[in-house]
Amino acid sequence: MQKFLLVIAVWSLSIIIPTFSFEAKAETYTISPNSDTFNPNFQSYSTYNHHTKHYYLLRSYLEQLEKTGGGTLTLEKGTYTVSNVLFVSSNITINLEDGAKIVNGIKTGTSKLDADKSLFQLIRPSLGKEEGVYGKYEGVYGKYEGEKNITIIGAGTATIDLNFDKEAIAIIAGHNQNIRIENINFLNMYSGHFIEIDATKDAVISNNHFMNSKASPTKIKEAINIDTPDKLTNGWSSAWSKFDKTPNSNMRIENNAFYDLDRAIGTHKYSGGKYHDHIVIRNNKIEKMRQDAIRVLNWSNTTIENNTLQKVEPGKYNSNRGIIASGAINPTFQNNIFKDMPRAIQFTAWKNSESGSEYDITYNKLSKENKEALSTNTIFNSVEDFIRINPIYKKYDYEQTEFIPIKTALPPAVPRIYSRYPKTLDFIAQKYQKNTFSFNVFLFNPQVLQLPLQSDGDFYQ
Repeated sequence: MQKFLLVIAVWSLSIIIPTFSFEAKAETYTISPNSDTFNPNFQSYSTYNHHTKHYYLLRSYLEQLEKTGGGTLTLEKGTYTVSNVLFVSSNITINLEDGAKIVNGIKTGTSKLDADKSLFQLIRPSLGKEEGVYGKYEGVYGKYEGEKNITIIGAGTATIDLNFDKEAIAIIAGHNQNIRIENINFLNMYSGHFIEIDATKDAVISNNHFMNSKASPTKIKEAINIDTPDKLTNGWSSAWSKFDKTPNSNMRIENNAFYDLDRAIGTHKYSGGKYHDHIVIRNNKIEKMRQDAIRVLNWSNTTIENNTLQKVEPGKYNSNRGIIASGAINPTFQNNIFKDMPRAIQFTAWKNSESGSEYDITYNKLSKENKEALSTNTIFNSVEDFIRINPIYKKYDYEQTEFIPIKTALPPAVPRIYSRYPKTLDFIAQKYQKNTFSFNVFLFNPQVLQLPLQSDGDFYQ
C-alpha cells in the first residue's frame, strides 16, 4: 500500500511541474578576439589558421549554446574577422560591446574551405547544412516554426562591416519568430543586403545605422530586403528553407539611419497572392539613396510614418521617388518629410519582369482614408508637390493619373530633363507661376512634354 501511494505521489508531482525538470540552463559566455575556442578540437583542424580563427571561435560558442538550449554570447571590444557563415539557434542573444567589430573575411587561407557570402544565418548549427528543413509542410516545422527569440544587439560603436564584398549579406533570417536587431553600425555593402528577412513573424529592427555601399548594377539592392523564399523569383538562396513563398508578418523598422545606399528598405520581386503584412516603418532618417528610397511591393496594412527622406538621386528621367508602392493593400503613409528628390510618393500597378514574370499584375488598393493620410506628407525642393496614383498597368499619362496634393514650403524645382526646352519652360513658368499644382500637371500632359519612364535592368516604372 505504501509503495502504491509513493507511485501516486510521484505521478502527481510530475503533472504539477513537468516542464521545469527538463529545462536547460541558459549559459552566458564572454569572449575577446584572443580567446580560445570553446571546443579545443577546432584549433587542431587543418583549416584553422589566422584567417579562420575567429570563425571557429564564434562557431564553437554558438554550437555550445545550441546544446544548452540558448544563452548569451558577449563579444568584447576588438575586431573579429569572420570568413564563414555562423548559424544561430533559438533563445540566443549576441551582445557586441562598445568597440566590438565583426568584419566579413574574404579569405580563408586554405584551399579546403571557401569563404562564404553571409555572416549570420538564423538557423541552429546542427541543421545549417541540411536541405528543406523549414517551411510549410506536414510535420513539426510550419511556416514560422524555425528559430525563435534571437537578439543581436550592440552598444556604442559596435559594428558589422561587410568589407565591400560583392553580394555579401550580414544577417539572413527565414521562418523565424521574435527577432530583434538593435544598435548596430552596418557598414560597407556591395550588391548584397545588410539584412535579408523572409518568412519571419514578429521582428524588430531598431536604432541601427546602415551606411555606405558601392552601387550595384541595378541600383536596387536594399539595406533591409523584405522577401519571400520563392524559386520563381530567385528570392532565397539558403538550402535549409523550403521555397514555400511565406511572407513576413508584423515587422517594425524604427529609429534607424540609412545613408549612401542604393535603397534603404524594400522588396523587388513579389510572389503572386502573397503579402507581407503589418510592416511598420517609423521615425527613420534616410539620406543619399541612388534609387527610390523605400520600395513597397505586395505589402498589406503597412504604416510608413514620421520618417525623413532626403537626397534621392533624380535618376535617368528625373523620376525617382521617396516611396514607390505596388500591390499595397490598405497602406497608411503619413507625416513623412521628403527633401531634395523629384517625387515624394507614387503608386503604380506592377508586374515582375524576367524571374517571377509568371505572376499576374499586382495592383494597389487605397481607401478614402488612405488617400487622406497621404496629404499629411510634406516635400521640399522637389519636381512635384503631389503624389501620383497610377491604377492602370503601364499607364502614366495625365489622364490615367490621380494626383494627391501634399504640403510644401518651397516651389518645386524645374526638372533638369527639360532644360533642353528653354522656350517651353519659360512659357510654362509664366503661365502657371501662381499655381504650383497646375504647373506640375501641365508638365506631365503628354501633349506638351512626354516624360519617359525609367528603365533600370529589371526595374521599370
